[in-house]
Amino acid sequence: FSTDKYADFIDANRKEDPVERLKTLKRLIHDLPEHHYETLKFLSAHLKTVAENSEKNKMEPRNLAIVFGPTLVRTSDDNMTHM
Repeated sequence: FSTDKYADFIDANRKEDPVERLKTLKRLIHDLPEHHYETLKFLSAHLKTVAENSEKNKMEPRNLAIVFGPTLVRTSDDNMTHM
């Protein structure tokens, strides 16, 4: 995710209506630069495969989010307290 869109992704994820939240997140994802979008698409497919094997590898979606979230979505000032 690009750092200039960090606040937009955080705001979108805070929407209470799940339909509106998903709609906004999809729009933001499709608005990413093409190379970011393609990388995210590839990574998402891989992480889905990992999560589907969570009985063996213990990497459920929540665990994957804890590990990969700070790397994928970070503030421009790189301040861990803001994350």
